[in-house]
Amino acid sequence: MSVSRQVLAGPRGASVILLSVAGESTNRGVVLCPEVRGLDANMEDYAARVVAEGYRVAIVDPWARHGGVPPLDAPEAIHAAVARIDDGLAVGDVAFARTCLGDVAGAAVLGFCLGGLHARLAAACVHGFDAAVEYYGRIVYPTLTPEKPVQPLDLLPGRRSALLCHFGTDDPVAPPAHVDELERRLASQPIPARVHRYPACGHGFANPASPGWNAEAAALSWARSLRWLDEHLAGGG
Repeated sequence: MSVSRQVLAGPRGASVILLSVAGESTNRGVVLCPEVRGLDANMEDYAARVVAEGYRVAIVDPWARHGGVPPLDAPEAIHAAVARIDDGLAVGDVAFARTCLGDVAGAAVLGFCLGGLHARLAAACVHGFDAAVEYYGRIVYPTLTPEKPVQPLDLLPGRRSALLCHFGTDDPVAPPAHVDELERRLASQPIPARVHRYPACGHGFANPASPGWNAEAAALSWARSLRWLDEHLAGGG
């Protein structure tokens, strides 16, 4: 399978990598929002899997306007870098990536960690997505800032996309009480949503490079994600 790869520059420093099978048309697309590690080998692998399923894929570079990925061996530098990411700009980048997919019949946004949060925000704030899949994004900010002026939970009433969420029960970034509140609020909305919890799994359980890697949970969550996309996106078959 030969995959076409284009880098597209967007407004305010946005950067998107567009992947599709060369010479083949597809009527479904996925915007992929990477975790804090950016477009590492794990994200490349997930992108390749999605393309192999017959989707066009637009990958958002979360660090395009921030000088690249922060030092991954320096937790304080990572936290500071994430704090500088403006939610409005991040959602705008996802919206730009959605336009890069073109006029597809069905589109979804899929994100991990930092990108999982951005996928959930996009489900509430961006037109053009039928479905969203989130892996262990932050649910509650410790404090609000000019870059993060609204709690993500408070944006859920605007949700437009069918939302699937994956969380580990031992994740300090998204502790059980926060997941409980997310699930409670989703249950009160008419648009489909589902939250899956993975016992004894921590943050990053779907990334082999993460200390929290759990092969069984990664495989199960991925199968559930693909089913969710098949159920909620038009343009298949």
